[in-house]
Amino acid sequence: MAAYSDIISVVGGAVSNSYVSGTEADEYAAFRSWDATWLGKTETERTIALVNACRWLDTVDFAGTRCDPSTTDASSPQALSWPRSGATCDGVAATCTFIPKEVKQAQILIAYNLVINPELITGTPGGGGGAAAGTYVSKNQLGDLVQEFSAFPSGEQSRNDCVDCATPAIIAALPWLKGILSCWADISTGSSKILLRVRS
Repeated sequence: MAAYSDIISVVGGAVSNSYVSGTEADEYAAFRSWDATWLGKTETERTIALVNACRWLDTVDFAGTRCDPSTTDASSPQALSWPRSGATCDGVAATCTFIPKEVKQAQILIAYNLVINPELITGTPGGGGGAAAGTYVSKNQLGDLVQEFSAFPSGEQSRNDCVDCATPAIIAALPWLKGILSCWADISTGSSKILLRVRS
């Protein structure tokens, strides 16, 4: 079973899989109205949600450049998009020694949404990852690796509501993330690209 000990949140690490530890996520949740819901989930569910939230967050185009090499192995790149250099947001310059609080908060909020609705974002339905046409991934699980497929209702072949596929799926599902990530991200929405670095 997945546990908080499976979360690797070393800043700039070669095998990091999260920007926050499980404890950091729990501490953040403690001051939110949804803390009982978050803490009511098992540690396994919260761990899976945090790791998957990080994966989805890393599909966003961020300002600046990834730091290289990793902080844990000089011959390997860092595993995640952050830390970065060459970006400034609200007067704070990104460095290779920290993850902005907005990025950490975004990961925790995505994880909260995923723990409530694990199928919030299932990737490309009907054809990716071994799913037959007319089906979609209805369940993923990290511990003991489970994947289940379901058929679309009424014989539909897909559920691709993508209007502008340049928008990352996580932003399409949770558009309020644009405001949280603010000028740290270059987020494409609609048919034009909006650069959210205007406050730097």
